[in-house]
Amino acid sequence: MIATLLLFMGFSLTQIGVMTLILLGVFVALIGVFFSVCLAFLAMSRRVTAVFGFIDEEPRFPVAVYRVGDDEVPNLFPCEMIMRNKLYVPDKELKLLYCKPRKSVIDANALTTIIAGSAIFIPAGVFCIFMIVRFFGNLNGM
Repeated sequence: MIATLLLFMGFSLTQIGVMTLILLGVFVALIGVFFSVCLAFLAMSRRVTAVFGFIDEEPRFPVAVYRVGDDEVPNLFPCEMIMRNKLYVPDKELKLLYCKPRKSVIDANALTTIIAGSAIFIPAGVFCIFMIVRFFGNLNGM
């Protein structure tokens, strides 16, 4: 729909394609920044023993809540929906990472997501930024 509007405004298909690729590159770079921040949270975390409490359905996405000592601490990422019964066993003691500045924990699912996402999206984000800068540099050189 947006492409159709842009065509009516006088943009060519090539221009629309380039704008789409630039927009996708910016999104990939932003996801890379997100995972960089998650790595920083990971670096600031310390290992704790926690017990799964419940799944909080109130936020926009359901979040697993763990008991760390006397505190109820939410997970950094939303809970898994597919294997919820197998992953979140009530009163099961777990080793988690507690991120004090964020006041949240990082469970095994969140840790896997951070590691895999960082390995994929940080290099991809750097590449996209490099290519966008190179594209605009070539435009100025013309």
